[in-house]
Amino acid sequence: MAGVKKLAILLFAACAAFGAGILRAEVRLPEIFSDGMVFQRQKPVKVWGMAEPGADVKVEFAGNSGSAKAGKDGKWSLFLGAMEASAEPREMRISENGKPAKTVKNILVGEVWILGGQSNMEWVLANTDDAKEAVARSGYPALRYFKMDSNRIEEKEQYFIPGARWIASNPKDSGGFSAVGFYFGEALLKDLKVPVGLVNVCKGGTSMRAWTPAEYIDNVPFNKRWMVDYNKKRADYLANGGYEKRVEMMKGRRAKYEAACKKADAEGKPRPSAWEYGVSVPLKFAHVPFNEIPIWHWNAKVAPVAGYSARGVLWYQGESDGWGENPKYSPSFVFGEMYANMARAWRERWGCEKLFFLAAQLPSKGGAPAWPRVRAQQISASDEIGAAACANIIDTGAENDVHPRDKTLVGRRLEKVALNSVYGDKSVLPTPRAVSAEYRAGGAAVGINSFGGKLEGRGEPRGFELKIGGKWVAAKPELKGGSSVWIASPDGKSVPEGVRYLWKPWAKPDVWIYNSQNAPLFPFKFEK
Repeated sequence: MAGVKKLAILLFAACAAFGAGILRAEVRLPEIFSDGMVFQRQKPVKVWGMAEPGADVKVEFAGNSGSAKAGKDGKWSLFLGAMEASAEPREMRISENGKPAKTVKNILVGEVWILGGQSNMEWVLANTDDAKEAVARSGYPALRYFKMDSNRIEEKEQYFIPGARWIASNPKDSGGFSAVGFYFGEALLKDLKVPVGLVNVCKGGTSMRAWTPAEYIDNVPFNKRWMVDYNKKRADYLANGGYEKRVEMMKGRRAKYEAACKKADAEGKPRPSAWEYGVSVPLKFAHVPFNEIPIWHWNAKVAPVAGYSARGVLWYQGESDGWGENPKYSPSFVFGEMYANMARAWRERWGCEKLFFLAAQLPSKGGAPAWPRVRAQQISASDEIGAAACANIIDTGAENDVHPRDKTLVGRRLEKVALNSVYGDKSVLPTPRAVSAEYRAGGAAVGINSFGGKLEGRGEPRGFELKIGGKWVAAKPELKGGSSVWIASPDGKSVPEGVRYLWKPWAKPDVWIYNSQNAPLFPFKFEK
């Protein structure tokens, strides 16, 4: 009898312990807080996660600590004090109700940048001109890359990103990194001599609507109208067998695409892009391709890391919002408004008014008539929101390919702009910029802010046009000293009504003016 009683007590104790294990929530951290991570230096560092509701949570790292109480939903957040850079791998320890709960290892402190945008930011290092050399030298333990599944989209904002992880740069993995991000991070690592963390949240073919939180969409009237139309068409698609119809339509497109590929193979030519044939996987829940889904990309990929202390955002996007010339339907006419709205939304969600936005201005490409307008709005929107800048890459690009392979110069140009604009390195000159135009008989004089650098024309003078009699005509430029250029009217006497430089989609062959640090003059257009 005593043995039975003792067994009953043991069973009760085991069940009680098992029940307590179920009730006691394990501390969970979003994947951004995992082994190999990089903290931002010289800024308060936000840390958050989940624990048992009401639990007291304490986080300790490098002599720094913070405490918080988990809410009814188990969520908690706190801040660690600002820290200086360190390449020494250290641990972050988290306790729950005074007991050790979680340890994150191999943490560095340095500079963190978020990589956002579409396919040219997503474009991997392995597919660039300099891939072989870059991958071979990519063993940088202090350059860390946060990689996630870029195909994730979610209807609601997420807290976790399953499968996402930090990777230290190495020849085995770096080929899968964002090429622009790698070249930027590599240069920053060498120039600042501090660890660098790159958080990649981009996806090819996406509009800024994909990356704007739901409550900010209606701030831009164009987006508001677009969403009304989108929701109406989506409801019709769901109610009337849209998915089944789309599957049949895609069968026809795929057949044409496969026939074109077969023909190209037979002729020894490169295969066409599936993109050109509109081949995409139909979605059961939406009438548009995956990349055109608004808001849900933010929900899945950015919302879970929003607030992670960072220096800024590298933004390479605009192709998807740079089509058309109809004011009623074309986002290229409101690109600047969309960009400024998105940047403000990110800053509010990050809790950082000065989160720097550094954009890659669109490169050269043929057949993209709205791109000159988009390039101009990238600059004007950056001026408007402040703590923002653009890198001029108009002397890069491919005439017939939206995915140029030369990403080295893009990443390094972005890094040079960051050195000056973000880190205050005055030895790096800002990109030269036209600031004024004066018209008189015989031509136009354009004032240029060279920021103290020397301007030079490379090769035959070119790239400029004057507006005379309502028409734009090519005109010969001449540099005058270090701060102006004279553009002569072809007839030697007409008074122009406007002047512009590189105001064309495919401008690469006409880039003429550079400063002494190989930064090209921004394209521009002035009119009376």
